[in-house]
Amino acid sequence: MSRIPLVEFPTEDRVEAVFAEIEDELGAIPSIFRAFAHQPDLLEASWHRFKAVMVHGVLSPQLKEGMGLVISADNHCNYGIYHHSSNLEDLGVDPAEVMRIRVDPKHVHYSEKEHVLFDLARKANLSPNDRGEHLISKAQKLGARDDEIIEALAVMELVVGFNRVADVLGLEPQRDR
Repeated sequence: MSRIPLVEFPTEDRVEAVFAEIEDELGAIPSIFRAFAHQPDLLEASWHRFKAVMVHGVLSPQLKEGMGLVISADNHCNYGIYHHSSNLEDLGVDPAEVMRIRVDPKHVHYSEKEHVLFDLARKANLSPNDRGEHLISKAQKLGARDDEIIEALAVMELVVGFNRVADVLGLEPQRDR
């Protein structure tokens, strides 16, 4: 159970407007945004960042959700594991492939370039002091553009932050749709 109450019924117009946008985009309001709703500026900033990284961008939603899943698994964040797994299944990814992403990502059906971007995001989470020069160089040799490299790192950064907030607040995984 969450260590702070989640905002179910917003009393501020700003929060209500952001909730409406989130619900329009995602079909429901995930618990993490209900927690952020206690601070409307942070709710807005978190939603805009999430939208820029996970909803829009140049990488496929399947790749970004896969990155989110493996990073959440590496961080032992049940909230993130649940949500990224559910999102992948909603995108039409077979449950067996979702499990493979989580436990054996080397054998996932990504292109070689996608595998390197995936590895870069994972490496940045697990070994932040290793600057990943070899992975960036390899990604570039495989045709990865700078915007794709930056987006892979932005996915990692967003997911890690959300994992930490979810864990500290004790957010429970639950189907928000």
